[in-house]
Amino acid sequence: MANEWTINYLPEDGGRLTGKLKVGNDDVRFTTLYDSSNAQVFKGIAGSLAAFAASGGHASYVHNTDTDFEVVLPRADIAAAEATKKGMMKRVLIVMTDGSEFLFDYGMLSTKKIVAEING
Repeated sequence: MANEWTINYLPEDGGRLTGKLKVGNDDVRFTTLYDSSNAQVFKGIAGSLAAFAASGGHASYVHNTDTDFEVVLPRADIAAAEATKKGMMKRVLIVMTDGSEFLFDYGMLSTKKIVAEING
């Protein structure tokens, strides 16, 4: 059974994607609901190049179709997850065994349970 949170993904190249983070037995999966990085919020994802840039360039963890954009992080490839902060904003940093990093922003809400589930 997976636990799920609505959270923002912050790609390395900039931007902000709002979606659902699911922590399951086999993987940690982020599915985008919409792009919240600019003034005009729109549903859907525009193409593979946009998805590759949105993922921070980590093509091996990105799954993109015309209707969905996902970042799938296999639990076997996750080196660690840690809680970080920027000002009052609480974040989850997932570091993969290949050194790549994925940053999720949870606003002012506590990230302790998310980190504990990922490190489980």
